[in-house]
Amino acid sequence: MLDFSLLLLGLLGVVFLLGVPYLLVSHSRLKSQVRDLEAQIRSLESAVFTDEAATASPKRAVQQPPEVAAPKQASGPWGLAAGGDAEAASTAQEAPTADETLAARADLAEDGRSQAKEGGATGRPPISGLAAQPTAAQAQPPRAYVLRGDTLAALSLWLRENWVLAAGSVSLALAGLFMVQYGVENGLLTPFWRIIAALGFGLALIAGAETIRRRVGDATDGAAQYLPSALAGAGLITLFSGLLSARLMYQLIDPGPSFAALCLVSLLALVLGWFYGAFLTALGLLGASAVPFLVGGQSQDTWMLYYYFALVAAVGLGVDTVKRWAWISGLALAAPLTACLLLYLSGAGEVHFLTSLLLIALAAVVLPQRRLWPDHDGPAVFSLFQIPQGKRSYPEFPTRISATAICAVGAAGVFVALHAEQAATVSFALMALVALFLACLIWMRQAPALFDHALVPGCAILAVVLIEGLSAGPLFRAYQIAVDRPPETAAPQTIWALVAIGLLGSALGYLRQRWCLAARPTEAGPALFWTIGAASFAPMMLLILEFTWSPAQVHGVYTWALVVLATAACMTFLTERCARNAPRGADKDLRVALFAISALTLIAFALFLVLAQTALTLALAVMVLLVVLIDQKYDLPALALFVQIGVAVITYRLVLDPGVDWALDRDFAEGSWHYSTPLRQIFLGYLGSLALLGLGWFVARQKRDKTRLVLESASALIGAVFLSVLILRLLPEEMRYSHAGMGLMATVWTASLVNQLYRMTLSGRLSTALRGLLVLGYGLAALGSIVGLMVFANPLLSSSEAVKGPILFDSLAAAYLPLAVVFACAALWLGQLRRWIRIASIGAGSLLGAFYIALEIRRFWRGDDLSLPGVIDAELYSYTLALLIASAAGLMLAFWRRSDLLRRLAMAGVVLTIAKVFLVDMSGLSGLTRVFSFMGLGLALVGLAWLNRIMNAQWEKGRIQDPSEDP
Repeated sequence: MLDFSLLLLGLLGVVFLLGVPYLLVSHSRLKSQVRDLEAQIRSLESAVFTDEAATASPKRAVQQPPEVAAPKQASGPWGLAAGGDAEAASTAQEAPTADETLAARADLAEDGRSQAKEGGATGRPPISGLAAQPTAAQAQPPRAYVLRGDTLAALSLWLRENWVLAAGSVSLALAGLFMVQYGVENGLLTPFWRIIAALGFGLALIAGAETIRRRVGDATDGAAQYLPSALAGAGLITLFSGLLSARLMYQLIDPGPSFAALCLVSLLALVLGWFYGAFLTALGLLGASAVPFLVGGQSQDTWMLYYYFALVAAVGLGVDTVKRWAWISGLALAAPLTACLLLYLSGAGEVHFLTSLLLIALAAVVLPQRRLWPDHDGPAVFSLFQIPQGKRSYPEFPTRISATAICAVGAAGVFVALHAEQAATVSFALMALVALFLACLIWMRQAPALFDHALVPGCAILAVVLIEGLSAGPLFRAYQIAVDRPPETAAPQTIWALVAIGLLGSALGYLRQRWCLAARPTEAGPALFWTIGAASFAPMMLLILEFTWSPAQVHGVYTWALVVLATAACMTFLTERCARNAPRGADKDLRVALFAISALTLIAFALFLVLAQTALTLALAVMVLLVVLIDQKYDLPALALFVQIGVAVITYRLVLDPGVDWALDRDFAEGSWHYSTPLRQIFLGYLGSLALLGLGWFVARQKRDKTRLVLESASALIGAVFLSVLILRLLPEEMRYSHAGMGLMATVWTASLVNQLYRMTLSGRLSTALRGLLVLGYGLAALGSIVGLMVFANPLLSSSEAVKGPILFDSLAAAYLPLAVVFACAALWLGQLRRWIRIASIGAGSLLGAFYIALEIRRFWRGDDLSLPGVIDAELYSYTLALLIASAAGLMLAFWRRSDLLRRLAMAGVVLTIAKVFLVDMSGLSGLTRVFSFMGLGLALVGLAWLNRIMNAQWEKGRIQDPSEDP
């Protein structure tokens, strides 16, 4: 095997020692011929324009004739029609003769269609002026370089015209591949001679291609058009297949010499790509990517193929960095990346898969721009997702290529971690993503167009950690085993490594923000991007670990809380540095506020870990008040976001979790039920939070409208819940889940609904949409509670719903009066919404109030069980008297409010009372009872009529008489 390796390397060395100098010498000869032709053209032009200057105006300029016009370039150096530099293009296109140039210049001079440039007294413009200058519109990058309609149409046309040549080149490549496999079935050649024959065939094809290219060119018209590219491409594919077969199929070469030989062939392909047309490069990329899957074999060294594919990608990008075809770069990424993915899916190693993709990404960043330290300029890919200010600008092609490669590596890292079976594999995937993350943060810091590349590995790292926790991946399982470790065993360091990654990302993000502001202090966009990333990366890592990895079970609550507080201290330090050192302008206040919000969130998170229920709620309320005070002192409007989040968390805790259940929870001890939460903790939690939020509302009421609205609505909701809880705690135990409990729960949800409707009046479009979802949820809960109150817990329908407590202050009052008050407040506060909402609120509140009075009257006459059948006379008369009193009160209220609507409603009550007396009461009356009943009714009706007339008279006196009316 060693002898064959040395022989193969010797042959390839001879080829390069002889072939490459030959190609370079022949190319230099062509360059010298081109220079001689250009010198002759200049001398002829000088003679023409010297004669022209004697007779023509010195201000006349010479137009460029169509025959010698330089070919138009597409927009930028990466235009689709570009064909490399001028010297390489001269070998592929036929230059015009000196006589043709002279005739064209003379004709244009005689027609007077040329005008002199500066220095036109000599009559000879500079040669560089012959090329067409791109306009400003042409200098802008196009929307697409590769996936364009004209590109696809040109490809279709080329295949229709040259499909036979393409099929022939594929056949030649397959011939070289089959030559390697020849003798397996027949046993005529040993593996050594099979490889030698394949390599010789490939070299012969390349030699023949070079001979034809030197004589007639590659892209010229005629019978030999693209023939050199076809032969050379088939030859390169044959060389690759021979070397891969020598290693993978026959094990004739060790991995090191085999890879060295592949590097030499790749270098040959790179040099040939610079001299030939695009057909050679495209054929070589596709064929070289497909060869390993066609060769086959049972070698254990398939990992080497990953680096072979990285070589193929580097060759394609290296060719296109000179030729500037653009679509070749796309193919140089697509084919090797697809081959690497297929190889990984076939069971090859994950480590080499990710390493090869990192190498491909490195080549995609370095080769198109030809810089070891990236300096890509222009718009970033992130700008495509922003609303343009005017005409949209698109990224340059090297920026798009690098973004594609970075996204491929990020997706591969997540994919490998998702399908990993061992913790070491997940760890390596994280290491690869961290390496890419560091490269984007540090290595690419001088490339303004690549500032958004760090978003891909950063999100990929968080995604891997989140997926591991949610799906109980191998790394998570290895970490959770430590829960049951012996006391003397040290805890695993996995969590600390992940926390360190988060802190490192935030710290480097802050440094990138500083560097960005130092380089471009007037551009706020990139600096704000890095601020958001630095302020959110470490907190997001901690939150993901808390909710999916449960680190407190392994390391203890206080240890984990100290880690969170240490991270909060780091965020506080970054806040201070940003406030002290950042230049004014460029959204400095917003950037300081973002770091402050991050620090405050982590402090609240640490308090959440160590404090009890009441203490945590009060701590959050204190933080909200402090944030309002900081905003008031330093004018940081962005802190309003933290206020809204903090108020939402406080409201959630006091209403839902632990909320009402925490306040009403009971334990069975010593033969009876007892409340678990003391009443003083309930007063401290609810009233303390209300006091702190109210103080924040008082501070922010004149400066921050949204903050004021949030604090005001939250205080109203918390106050309503507190009153409901207090009533439930004071009610007897047996009334908790009866109509009283259902009514109070309905009050809580209805108050929440009214609160959200009120907050929608001053909300923006997005806030209105979110509150609409809350309104839907609260509305369904309120409707369910009201239905339960009126149907399942109705004292009139169920004998188990006995009324408890003294009259007027019993369970009926707890069930219906708070709910009626909430609807009355809704009618008062929601006047800015649709009119039907206010009318519905008035109707619901009035019906609940009337229902409560009717139930109290029935209880007065029938006792605690309201489900008894029938109605006694005294109860019936009481209803009539209540209707009369309500009608009289309605008339008085109408007179006070000067409301014609209320007066009509009161008179409608009178009509209802009359109808009840004549249709219902009269049938049960007799004797003197009937006499005095109708007497009292008549006097009451006469009095109401008199009162109604007095009201009309007073209203008529108050009206201003119209001057047009007769006296």
